[in-house]
Amino acid sequence: MLATQSSDMIRYTLQQYHNRAAQYLSALGSKIDIWEVGNEVNGNWTGNYSDVGSKIYDAWRQVHAARKRGALTLWYDAGCGNGPSELDPIAFTSQYVPTDMRNGIDYLLVSYYETQCNNVRPSAATLTTFFNELHTLYPNAKLGFGEIGFPHPVTSNKLGAAQSMINYYYGLSISAPRYIGGYFWWHYYEDMLPYKTKPLWRTLNAAFASLPLSRGK
Repeated sequence: MLATQSSDMIRYTLQQYHNRAAQYLSALGSKIDIWEVGNEVNGNWTGNYSDVGSKIYDAWRQVHAARKRGALTLWYDAGCGNGPSELDPIAFTSQYVPTDMRNGIDYLLVSYYETQCNNVRPSAATLTTFFNELHTLYPNAKLGFGEIGFPHPVTSNKLGAAQSMINYYYGLSISAPRYIGGYFWWHYYEDMLPYKTKPLWRTLNAAFASLPLSRGK
């Protein structure tokens, strides 16, 4: 990620963002498999959308020119966005992601935190429709979840809720082209390690072992 958190994006000018991408590609180009050019970019805390669009496009062009694989992460805010000033992933893409980037990006991911979204758990049908809409916009990208979890490390009284969340999202069967699953658990270090003593690790490990075969192509 070219900014440490999505909330950091607003701190950098386009030139600074360009420079960071160039520096990271020079220093780490042989060590990174996938380059995330922007995280949760449609969140209204990332700054002016025109500026955000320019930053991610510039970063993607550098990654693409270097023949590296690029990823873009959107903020799934269906039913719980931060007011009228925040665009949903589809609207943001349509307005601020150029066509060549949409056609050329390798991974299009979404982050979703249901506890920050009125505890809404989207149905498999809803998510299938959503990922098919994303496929239309990003026809060559592999699609999946970039992040799920809780905004803070899981405490003992939240263990059951966390187990339910893992079992639901990792067990989803999504019928959408190029859907790969994904599911980076946000507080993995705090919640899963050391794995021999953390009960949530057993839930996650079992979920990985029973992941449904992807129905995307």
